[in-house]
Amino acid sequence: MRAVIIDDDQLNIELVENFCKKYTPFVEVVGTAESVEEGIQELIDKKPDVLFLDMQINNLTGFDVLEAIHQPELMVIMITAYEKFAVKAFSYDVMHYLLKPLRIADFTNALEKCKQVIEKKNLTIWEQRPHELKFLSVPNQHLIDVIQIDTILHLEAQGTYTMITTMDNEQILATRGLNYYEPKLPAALFQRVHNSHIINLKGIVKVERSRNGNIFLKHNIEVPVAERKRKELMDRLS
Repeated sequence: MRAVIIDDDQLNIELVENFCKKYTPFVEVVGTAESVEEGIQELIDKKPDVLFLDMQINNLTGFDVLEAIHQPELMVIMITAYEKFAVKAFSYDVMHYLLKPLRIADFTNALEKCKQVIEKKNLTIWEQRPHELKFLSVPNQHLIDVIQIDTILHLEAQGTYTMITTMDNEQILATRGLNYYEPKLPAALFQRVHNSHIINLKGIVKVERSRNGNIFLKHNIEVPVAERKRKELMDRLS
């Protein structure tokens, strides 16, 4: 997720950048600006997903930025010390209005919601693709199976091979490794939860709540979750 920061205080810009790096690493700051004019140009050039926007910017305001651009899909997060502008801000369809001093919980919650919007949009785009783009060719020892991608439930590494299980509990042993298939699967539907496992999020039945708990898919398939992947998985499920 790409972001631009517009704020006339360099310390505030650095604070937001640090928050992104430390608490929301899925956000990449691709541009910053300390004036309305520079900010508008950054938005035109970078076309980010998210805009972190200060309210008072020198002698102008964040509203001057919003009135000068037309980027309907841009998600705006206002970060300001002025509570009195909140009502007007939401008339501009801003996603969030965060008050200074910036709280970590408020910041991360705002970005997680933005992330969910993008994931939902990506899923919709994928589902609307032409029919032929929804299939995966899977070579095995004797022939090539053609599988509809959204019917794949689980992929498990087995040495240099991959065992693919479908929603109907059919199993196909593919002669390619798990790393070959990961980039071919839409991120909106699938997640790698372990070095040896990729799952279809639609196939999850339950999740153990313990720190090292596993997840269960259809057909009572039990899958381990790496600790570093657990928070991302739980965020997506929430």
